[in-house]
Amino acid sequence: MSKKFAFHTHSNFCDGKNSLEEMVLAAIDKGLTHYGFSSHAPVPFENRFAIKQECVGEYLQECNRLKQKYEGKIKLFVAMEFDYITDIMEDINAQAEAYNLDYFIASVHMVKAKGAEKMWFIDGGKQEVYDQQLESVFDGDIRKGVETFFCQTNAMIKDAKPNVVGHLDKIKMHNKERYFKQTDAWYEDLMMTTLQTIKSTYGTICEINTRGLYKGRCDDYFPSRQWIKRMAQMQIPVTISTDCHRVEEIDCLFEPTCDMLRSVGYNEIWYFDKHWQTTKI
Repeated sequence: MSKKFAFHTHSNFCDGKNSLEEMVLAAIDKGLTHYGFSSHAPVPFENRFAIKQECVGEYLQECNRLKQKYEGKIKLFVAMEFDYITDIMEDINAQAEAYNLDYFIASVHMVKAKGAEKMWFIDGGKQEVYDQQLESVFDGDIRKGVETFFCQTNAMIKDAKPNVVGHLDKIKMHNKERYFKQTDAWYEDLMMTTLQTIKSTYGTICEINTRGLYKGRCDDYFPSRQWIKRMAQMQIPVTISTDCHRVEEIDCLFEPTCDMLRSVGYNEIWYFDKHWQTTKI
């Protein structure tokens, strides 16, 4: 295909390891035609993964400087990945508009029931955190925790109407088929409801996220192949995301994912160039 891109990317402004410019240079070296900066947006509590609020101006300024510097070599765009957290981060659309972003991604990394104080962190590299917080936040009730995750995800899609839904079923990553099976009827019902929500939300694209696979944290994409096949049948728009945090991860599994998408029935994927549009695969 003539387009090669990365729109879900991170840098040392958040939890990435390289500077914005180092990421751009690596993208050019790997033959990317389009690249989007999408650092984790600020959240109103102490953390080690998101841009600090006082650094947002510097981030936006540096993104725009690089857009001008590398014009003609690669098309660059400015975005953020927003956490949708019940009762804490709900009006993310207004923030995206205030930052004048080209597009934005919305994701669920922390599961929080309405009115609850504690959150269940489902991401990161430590399975023991997933297990410990499942116990402390949901008293070990995996079905309640997963149902809360999908309730939060559906609210995010309906309320924020993000351009891109990040790693749709990341709840499975540290589960590893221990607490629930992806073939459990109740889990399949939750996934189908969420896919229908995406389908009915105009302008929202679901990313096929390769990070779990290339990091060895998961044996499938986010979402899993069984759901990608269903999405193809439902004609849900998709894009490919490497969710890269280092220069060497920028295009990880991009071409094999194109092949996989063709094999399940997709003929085109979405990419951003002033607006979201399709390209053949």
